[in-house]
Amino acid sequence: MLVNKAVNREWKATESAGTERSLFRNNDTGGRSSVVRLAQGARVPRHAHHGSEEVVVLSGIVLIGGVELSQGDYLFTQPGEEHDVVALSDAVIFVSSQKTTTVVE
Repeated sequence: MLVNKAVNREWKATESAGTERSLFRNNDTGGRSSVVRLAQGARVPRHAHHGSEEVVVLSGIVLIGGVELSQGDYLFTQPGEEHDVVALSDAVIFVSSQKTTTVVE
């Protein structure tokens, strides 16, 4: 069993300005599960998914691939799909990807 308590969570900056990740785990196929914290206006560039991805918005408002999502909303991405992420407010999202992604812009 893997437990990641919020009180012990470690945040690390990502390649995208205004974005931090708290990694839960890496999986055997190159994907990972993590919580991502985005400052308002932060943008994750357009990227392609090599496996499926699931996103749940825990707080705030984000624009993912042109779709506005807010607290409690869920998004599923098929392998091969591409999208970017823009934080319309400060936001926290849970992201679980089956495989790696590649930046396309």
